[in-house]
Amino acid sequence: MNKSPLIIGAALDASRISPASLEIMSNKEVIAINQDVLAKQAQLVRRYTEEEWDVWLGELSGSRQIVGIANWKNDSQTATLDLATLGIASAQARDVWGAKDLGEVFGAQSIDLAGHELRLWLLSDVVASTPLKASSYHEAAKASITGSASAMSCATGTCLPTGSKVGDIDSSASVVFSNVSAQSGGKKVIGVDFVNYDYAFTTAWDYGDNTRNMTIAVNSGKPKRWAFPLSGGDWDESGRLTVESDGFVQGTANVVAFAGFGVGLAPDLVGFEVLE
Repeated sequence: MNKSPLIIGAALDASRISPASLEIMSNKEVIAINQDVLAKQAQLVRRYTEEEWDVWLGELSGSRQIVGIANWKNDSQTATLDLATLGIASAQARDVWGAKDLGEVFGAQSIDLAGHELRLWLLSDVVASTPLKASSYHEAAKASITGSASAMSCATGTCLPTGSKVGDIDSSASVVFSNVSAQSGGKKVIGVDFVNYDYAFTTAWDYGDNTRNMTIAVNSGKPKRWAFPLSGGDWDESGRLTVESDGFVQGTANVVAFAGFGVGLAPDLVGFEVLE
């Protein structure tokens, strides 16, 4: 999905490598996805940190799309994927690793995943759904900030879309937004803009980690942890993580609180929007 050059660091000799490994590395359908002429990298479009699974989505040539559902657990689990929230009303799906056509898929799909399985769905004849939109944007620098956290300005054209951010968010700090609107109650998709350049080049061999953790709580509900990946090439380049948070009520009285988690700092927070 990530459109890299393919380099195999092994002897392609049946007497020195297992047939199962050779079969994986020579899968023509998977290679075709990697070498697709459109050359667009897939993006992380949904993360479920506590549940330990992610969703990746990418464009392919011929108006096709590739969806990857990754199970990070050692154990099997069932993931529920709502295609409509990914902008897909319906599509014809093929299970690439399973080498079988699934027919038309739409709406919420329950997918049984083995431990550490990555399910690849190749989608064609894609019909787009009505895109999720936000009625307003909530800028972190204008929120209620407590503890060690502090608002700071960024250089022109950085920390997008606001040009500012809140940093130094540790486990004692919070960034609280009041009067957040929702058209209806329940679970909502949230697009969180953040900055994380905590690369682990110097600590990777000692189990260093590029992620930073932050919790989100809606209307005094239980805070839920999210692992934020690297956002870009410095501490001014923002990225977006899209998650789902429950507990919203209809109207403008919602309170959404971001806070640090555990040891270390959370990512710097630029802002967020509720997508409906």
